[in-house]
Amino acid sequence: MPIIRFGNEYADTNFDLLCRHLNLLDSEVSRINAAITSSSDPDSDGLFDAGEYFIGHGFIAIQRYLTSARTGLRVSLPDAFNVPPMLHGGLSLVAAINAAANYWKHVEEWFEILNKSDDSDLNRNALKTLQQIESVTPWEDYTCANLLAALLDGQELELSRLLPPIAEWRHNLFARLK
Repeated sequence: MPIIRFGNEYADTNFDLLCRHLNLLDSEVSRINAAITSSSDPDSDGLFDAGEYFIGHGFIAIQRYLTSARTGLRVSLPDAFNVPPMLHGGLSLVAAINAAANYWKHVEEWFEILNKSDDSDLNRNALKTLQQIESVTPWEDYTCANLLAALLDGQELELSRLLPPIAEWRHNLFARLK
């Protein structure tokens, strides 16, 4: 569905659906976070893995929205990923989110390669993805949760907290079209 702009307001059905989707994921993430707080061993209880799962899928949902928005506006991937808001170090927020989604989708393949050799066997896109993530947070256990925490800079871990900067990106993307 196309995005329609009226002044500073938007008719954007895909963004509305993304909001609903992230709110659903947040309800599960909040439940998991509460269980982590009360658990004596959240790692052994599988709670960190569960949180990573839902956060990773949130990044994929956001990536789907970003792709829909930029292709609907006929903006190339490199151009769209250079639109603010920017993070420290010059990486855009949406480039970091895209890297997180790609990481979550492909991490099992990458681990398989890394277990057989070193990172020289990873393809260029995989290495770029890992470098982008590492510019924000270390690539280690629970990378998606760590990246979300870094992007939210101390706020409660809720995927929906990324919606205002994504809306800002959409606004900035439209501004670049003029």
